Amino acid sequence: MTVLSDQDIKKELGINIYIYPFKEANLKGASYNLTASKFAWSLKEKSQIDTADGKIIIPPRDTALIETEEVIWVSEKISGTYHSRVSIVSQGIGHINTTLDPDYLGSSLIALHNNTDVSIELIVGKPFVTLTFQYVQIQASNTDRNNSPGRKDILSKLKMQIYPDADDWFNRSYMGDKNLLLDELRKCDDYKKIQDKRKEEEEEQKQQEEQQKQKKENQFSQLKFNVLLAVAVVLLITPIFFDWVSGNLKSLSNFFDTIFNKIFPSLGLIVMLIIIDDLKEKFLQK
Repeated sequence: MTVLSDQDIKKELGINIYIYPFKEANLKGASYNLTASKFAWSLKEKSQIDTADGKIIIPPRDTALIETEEVIWVSEKISGTYHSRVSIVSQGIGHINTTLDPDYLGSSLIALHNNTDVSIELIVGKPFVTLTFQYVQIQASNTDRNNSPGRKDILSKLKMQIYPDADDWFNRSYMGDKNLLLDELRKCDDYKKIQDKRKEEEEEQKQQEEQQKQKKENQFSQLKFNVLLAVAVVLLITPIFFDWVSGNLKSLSNFFDTIFNKIFPSLGLIVMLIIIDDLKEKFLQK
């Protein structure tokens, strides 16, 4: 599988990859940084962590289950892997190692374990996990639509306490509808810039193709002219040559008879063919 670069991700954004909200500042050389939402749960306490002050506090030796702010969708052609950020791991948080399967839709539930004896704070809205994307060699047939958006099913199995505000967050319309998610992505200013640049590149490509097409047409027209000119020269010289060899060009009148009776009809035919060819090209262009 081939890891997508930032340019690949931009190319696929809005086509095979949706990320909302999308911020270009979170797009790195070959990955995208996902940010922490205000919805997080303590595995020990089985309860939702209070994030009213904009912080997620992970107690010592506890695991926090954190929803990403971003809702994503990938097609059957794309998969991904989640990775730890050095700035997070260096505080004592365990490594992240999980996958994004093709055709997944929803936010991402990320488990972070505090290996230390002190509480660790994360800031809501700041990057805390990195997602890389890959192309799959053969389009996936076993897709990930059986998993609930944001993996609410896992929280339910763990009997986590889910407050009404979190429940409303899970039930947003675009969490389960990729077309509605695309509508939200299109509202992002950074995505609009990518779209504008994409249109400019497409227009430039179209102009280059038109120029190449025109160049080939001009070359072909020049080739036709050269061939017809060569044929005309041959038709002009050949009758005169044969009449001269056979001794028929005994006088100036014989010379003009050869031109009018043998050469002009052939040249007229060539001119007529040129006119017909030009008319045909003009008709086809319409």
